[in-house]
Amino acid sequence: MSIVVNIILLLVVISILTFVHELGHFLSARIVKAKVLEFSIGFGPKILSRRKKGTLYSIRVLPFGGYVKILGDGDPTKEKEDRKEKGNLKNKSKIAQMFVMLAGVTMNILLAILLYTIYLGSNGWRMGIGSSYQDFKPVGATISKQRVSDIPYEVVNEGGAIDSEMFEKGYIVSINEQLVDDYSALTEILGGYKSQKVSIYACNMEKKCNYFDVLVSDKGKIGVYTGYNYDVYIDYTKNKILSGVSHSINIVKLSVTAFSSIISEAKQTGDYSELSNTVSGPIGIYLIIDYFKTLGLITFLGILADLSLSLAVINLLPIPALDGGRFFILFIESIVRRDLNQKVEAVIMNLSFIFLILFIVIIMIKDIVNIEQLKSLFK
Repeated sequence: MSIVVNIILLLVVISILTFVHELGHFLSARIVKAKVLEFSIGFGPKILSRRKKGTLYSIRVLPFGGYVKILGDGDPTKEKEDRKEKGNLKNKSKIAQMFVMLAGVTMNILLAILLYTIYLGSNGWRMGIGSSYQDFKPVGATISKQRVSDIPYEVVNEGGAIDSEMFEKGYIVSINEQLVDDYSALTEILGGYKSQKVSIYACNMEKKCNYFDVLVSDKGKIGVYTGYNYDVYIDYTKNKILSGVSHSINIVKLSVTAFSSIISEAKQTGDYSELSNTVSGPIGIYLIIDYFKTLGLITFLGILADLSLSLAVINLLPIPALDGGRFFILFIESIVRRDLNQKVEAVIMNLSFIFLILFIVIIMIKDIVNIEQLKSLFK
């Protein structure tokens, strides 16, 4: 039953994102007075359809996506419409055509902004981020921290500098009666006692506490791995009205920072497995839905906002089969003041579409092969 619910939710998510994206193309085409031939949700044979004012509105059997068919927008080799017809998109200005191409992306961004505003407003206008991003510089927000515990530690150097009788895992409370607030305070205190013994007051996971005499190395180390004891938040309390806009920018910035860090680490270690898991397809979305569905509607809206923003960013890539690529072609045409040769454009579009389909298939195969590893990310 859980699988059925997940599949239904997956289809709902894809349908919402697709509808909003294609609605952008539809409305923008109407604004520039281009003729819309069809507005379809899904692919394949029609289930329901209705024609109104020259546009066929349809719901098709395969609910994985959808499309808007605009007169003059399509494979040039298959385009037999009369270029003299007033409603042909190619007869509109390049600015109008570029406006139509970017309208779907714009709608996905607007959806993300709306959902982020609802999400943040329901969570005290702040969102938790990893403690490793405490130095992140957000746009239109501040970074706030909340202490949640003493400094967690784990022994990693038994028989070395640290006293072997110290708890294997626990929390460091004080050193020589000095309370230790965070990791920076810990390193600062230890730095003043190099090659000396210190008295560390620590508690184990069961909150049993004791004093331990520990020798600090000449590098200011005591042979433990320490974790973070603060929750870190992006705080929009002073920017509630534009929080959705700011958060959309910050999510992209955080994603770029995280992606750059993963690439850098992969280059150093030669292990690119984590990098491959940063790109996922429907299977990855299914697992995300399965994990977050029990956390409530607001969390689900936050995930939907993330996916909508991701869809917008992906569609902006300069791949001809995507909106960003088509916008780029129109931009070049506007500079050289002539249209690209129809046969050349057809080859570019078809090859890029084949590339895109192959890429999606490869991603799905990768997700299937690494299904257990993907599942472990959501435990």
